[in-house]
Amino acid sequence: MADNQILKADKDYTKEADAAIPEAEQLAQSGQTQPAIDKLLALEKQTRQSSDLPSTSRLIVTIVTICKNSGDWSLLNEQVLLLSKKHGQLKQAITKMVQVVMSFLHDAPSTETKLSTIETLRTVTEGKIFVEVERARVTRILSDIKRQQGDIAAATDILCELQVETFGSMSRREKTEFILEQVAL
Repeated sequence: MADNQILKADKDYTKEADAAIPEAEQLAQSGQTQPAIDKLLALEKQTRQSSDLPSTSRLIVTIVTICKNSGDWSLLNEQVLLLSKKHGQLKQAITKMVQVVMSFLHDAPSTETKLSTIETLRTVTEGKIFVEVERARVTRILSDIKRQQGDIAAATDILCELQVETFGSMSRREKTEFILEQVAL
């Protein structure tokens, strides 16, 4: 089976996801974050095992969004790690989750929280070619934070570990900007 081959879903869980997501969001809004997540995780397992990519993506994005909206960033990091390590997790679903969590970074309540979330994303994306661009972008954010904190050596080490010139899915302009930033450091 080719890595980029799209699997046909064994079963379509759209109706189940349409019903479960609003219920879980309601539970989360009433302060019951963990029961809401547990409800979605049970359905996520079914959708993942039947290769229903749209429903799986919706569910894991909802899970991380519930964590973020509850203000529990450690739970968010825990769920990102947990969801990315699930047996048979769909690559496109992981990519979508990583992109959504990256969009949360500007809402982080503190620099420490932001750094822990960045480290979680870097852990999840490490060695996975299908999220190499996301890893490069989050690494660049980390390097910028280190530079703003005055730690130029750490910023240089972090950014220079990337070899963006080999990234086939990154635009030429973005590659050039990365390389110029590496040279500047």
